[in-house]
Amino acid sequence: MSKVTKPRGFNDLDPSEFEHKSNLLNEIKTIFNSYFFKEIETSIVEKKELFIRSVGEETDIVNKEMFTFQDRKGEDLVLRPEGTAGCLRFAIDSGLLDLGPIKLSYAGPMFRYERPQKGRSRQFFQVSAETYGVRGFEADLELLMMANEIFQRFGMSNVSLNINSLGDEESQKKYASDLKKYLSDFSEALDEDSLKRLETNPLRILDSKNEETQKVIKNAPKISSFLSQKSADNYELIKEGLNDLGISYKEDEKLVRGLDYYNDLVFEWTSPDLGSQNTFCGGGRYDRLSKQLGGRDCPAAGFSIGLDRLALITQANESTSSSSLQIILTDESYVSDGLQLSQKLRKDNKDLRVLFSGYQSSLKNQLKKADKNNIDFAVIIGPEEVRSKNFSLKKLKEDEDQLTLEYDQLVKELKNE
Repeated sequence: MSKVTKPRGFNDLDPSEFEHKSNLLNEIKTIFNSYFFKEIETSIVEKKELFIRSVGEETDIVNKEMFTFQDRKGEDLVLRPEGTAGCLRFAIDSGLLDLGPIKLSYAGPMFRYERPQKGRSRQFFQVSAETYGVRGFEADLELLMMANEIFQRFGMSNVSLNINSLGDEESQKKYASDLKKYLSDFSEALDEDSLKRLETNPLRILDSKNEETQKVIKNAPKISSFLSQKSADNYELIKEGLNDLGISYKEDEKLVRGLDYYNDLVFEWTSPDLGSQNTFCGGGRYDRLSKQLGGRDCPAAGFSIGLDRLALITQANESTSSSSLQIILTDESYVSDGLQLSQKLRKDNKDLRVLFSGYQSSLKNQLKKADKNNIDFAVIIGPEEVRSKNFSLKKLKEDEDQLTLEYDQLVKELKNE
C-alpha cells in the first residue's frame, strides 16, 4: 500500500523548525504586550462575503487564491486568506470598536492557493497588530517603530523599509482617473490581469510583476502629484517622525500592497535573503474598511509579519539562551531518583531544559548520545550519588573534571553557567 503524503504547498515543521518559530512568536508577543496590544483569536473559517467587501472582488486573492467551500446550508465559506478583515469583523461584532481607541494583536495560519516557492506556501503563519480609533499620524508611526524594534531585536540588518502614500479616497479617485487615461493608450502592452484592473481598480496595475507592464508603468503619472493637502502633510509628518526615530526608509511610489482597502500610508519590509518573494512584513492604514463591513466610521491601521519568511531570514541569527541538561542513570533502580531530580531542577531553574529518558544503556553510550544531541550538562545518578545524596555534574562542552555537588550547589552552578 502506498504511503499518504501531504498536499502540495503545505509544510510540516520538524522540532527544531517549530522551536525556532515559537521563539520568534513569543518574542514578538512580548513586544506587542509592551505597547499595550491585547491578543485575540479569530475564526480560521470566514464567510466569503467578508473578503469580497474588504480585499476586493477583482483581486487575485478573491478570484484565484481562496480555498472556498459550502456548508450544508449552501453558504459560501473560505479558509481565511488574510487576517485584517477578520480582526475588524470581530471588533465590530463584539462591540470592541465602540470602546474608544484600542490595540489588538493575533496570530495564526492563513491560506492561499498560490504557486509554492521559497517563502510562499499555501498555508502560512502570520502575526499581526491592528490599531483602531486613532486618526492621527502617531498611530502609523508607532506601528512602524514597533515593527522596527522587533526586527532589531532579532539582529536583522539586511532588511529595507519601503513606504508610500496612496492618499485619501478623493486623492485616489483623481489619480485613478488620470492613470486609467494614461494606461489606456498602452492597452496592447498590458497583461491580461492588468487589462481587467484597468476597468475596476487601475491603482492595482502598479503592483503588476509582468515585465512589459512594468515598462509601461515606469513613465506613468505619480500618485504624489494627486495627494490632497491633508494627505501630503500627514505623509511628511510620518517621514519626519521616522527620521527623528533613526529608522531608515525608502520611498516607492509603485507600492500599493495589492489590497483594495488601503488609504494613505502603506509600507513593506523586504529582505534580499528571500529571493523574488522578498516581503516579510506589510501593512498600512485602512480607514474605510469598518464602514464597508457594516460598522461605524473608524480610523484603522495595522501590519502583519509572515512568520515563515521571518524564520527563514533569522535562522542563522538564532542563539538559544537556555541551557540543557540530561539526567543519566547507571541502573534502572534509580528511575524514581531521576524523576524527582528533574522535577526539582525544572522548578528551581525556569530557563533550564531537562531531558530525562530513564535508564537507556551504559554510562559511556549515554554520555556520547548527550554530546551528540548538543546537551550542555549531564547529571549522573549512581549508587555513590544515592548513598551520599550528592550529584555528579559533567560539563559536556568544556574539558573539565567532573564535579560532585550537593543539590543547592548544583542549582547554583547551573545558574552561573
